Amino acid sequence: MTLDLHRDNFQDQVEYDTRDGQIARRNVLFGMWAGHFMGMKGDTLETYAWSVHLADLHAPGHDDVIAKVASDLAACGRPMKDRQLRDHLHEMEMRASLDLAQSDHEAVVGASSREKHATKKLKRKETRHRVSF
Repeated sequence: MTLDLHRDNFQDQVEYDTRDGQIARRNVLFGMWAGHFMGMKGDTLETYAWSVHLADLHAPGHDDVIAKVASDLAACGRPMKDRQLRDHLHEMEMRASLDLAQSDHEAVVGASSREKHATKKLKRKETRHRVSF
């Protein structure tokens, strides 16, 4: 595997990775919601949420995720209309987008605050080592 650091290619890869991350987060959140709605808890809920995400790898688009959750809800006696499921999936997509934006912001703010702290520490160190005659 080669890493192409040309600006255009690198930007395209970052956007692709970010979009994949958002979709994965959306799917897991949707799975968590659906599993909770079916009464799942703990490890069972987490495993189910990941199975919803993995269902998205079968075909392009999100219809496979909707189909899995619709089938599982019907099997557990809590059927839901397709439109309702799509609305919940859309809500989870918005949450995933906000989560990623928040974590990106925290990473940037955290980095700049670490830099400020390191600069202050360095200045204090320099001040202690000054010798006056």
